[in-house]
Amino acid sequence: MPHAINARVGNDIFPIIIGKNLIDDLNSFIASYSKDSVFIICDNFFQKSEDVYSKQLNNFLKDHNHYYIDGGIEQKSLDSFCAVTKLLCTYQIPKDGLIVGIGGGVIGDLSAFVASTYKRGIDLVHFPTTTTAMIDSCVGGKTGLNFLEQVNLIGTYYNPKAIFIDINFLSTLKERDYYSGLCEAIKMSLTSDREMAIRLLNVSELIEAREYESLEEIIYWSIITKLRHVADDAQEKSIRLILNYGHTFGQSVESFYGINQDELRHGEAVALGIKVAAKLSLILNKNDSTEKLYNLTNDLLYKYKLPKKFSDLNTLKVPSLNQLLKSLINDKKRISRGNRFILCDQVGSGKVKIIEDENMISKAYIDLF
Repeated sequence: MPHAINARVGNDIFPIIIGKNLIDDLNSFIASYSKDSVFIICDNFFQKSEDVYSKQLNNFLKDHNHYYIDGGIEQKSLDSFCAVTKLLCTYQIPKDGLIVGIGGGVIGDLSAFVASTYKRGIDLVHFPTTTTAMIDSCVGGKTGLNFLEQVNLIGTYYNPKAIFIDINFLSTLKERDYYSGLCEAIKMSLTSDREMAIRLLNVSELIEAREYESLEEIIYWSIITKLRHVADDAQEKSIRLILNYGHTFGQSVESFYGINQDELRHGEAVALGIKVAAKLSLILNKNDSTEKLYNLTNDLLYKYKLPKKFSDLNTLKVPSLNQLLKSLINDKKRISRGNRFILCDQVGSGKVKIIEDENMISKAYIDLF
């Protein structure tokens, strides 16, 4: 039986269904809308794939207005936004219509941004198909487009009417994408739940085998944990900031590589970021607790095949320390007093700290070289 979560983010309440073989459930939900008012945006990976789940999905799409789009990061653009919006006008999707996004984080962010702006907002459903989207990006209401080579420079906050998480689709992922998304669960465990951080270490072989029950456990835990952070902080003013553990450092790395994810996936950038955050936590407060944090971080990244240093990446391009420090100034979460870093004084205890000591930050970054 699927798990059902009654989610709340700000003033919005909606169901999140976690299970397998959920296309029929999605179809039942869509049936409450006029058929001509539904528009589905789907990753074109499934149009070309021959696996059983892709075939089921394609058969479902034949009965609905739909548009296949490449799921690559390049599609989070104003051009894609305009193309989809023109199609909505062509199909005459009304104000009381529905947009469904089926795919990874790029499809989800683009679909949600379009839904939040078309006719000043129409209904949205997420059907995430990657670890990144299931564990992280489908929950929380963030939408976004990349602009001027900056990730999510343009965006809104907009919640769906429902989320359907079909774990079967994780079997379609390449290994690198699979593990990249799992980094989001590692990140949350290090800041919020010591027991889950240890659990992740212990079930790594089951996760490598993509064993259903273990994946269901981690995804369910990740969503409950994220909801705990975003429910009363829909627009990232306070507790939600804890979810940015590793992101500020990771985004400085992403800025160097640009939006070309062949060299660096977002989850890989987060992995490097949480390594730096663990090192900075150790530098600030060197004791048994922060040493355990640092060592556990390294162990988890190793077990989940995520990078701990630039040499672990499949590229010869490496940023300089000065380039990384300069990128921090452009971080969109920076405030006038300096950068807000999420650091831990022990595993499972993340806190917001403002640090301006460039020398201390430099020492933490050096851990990547």
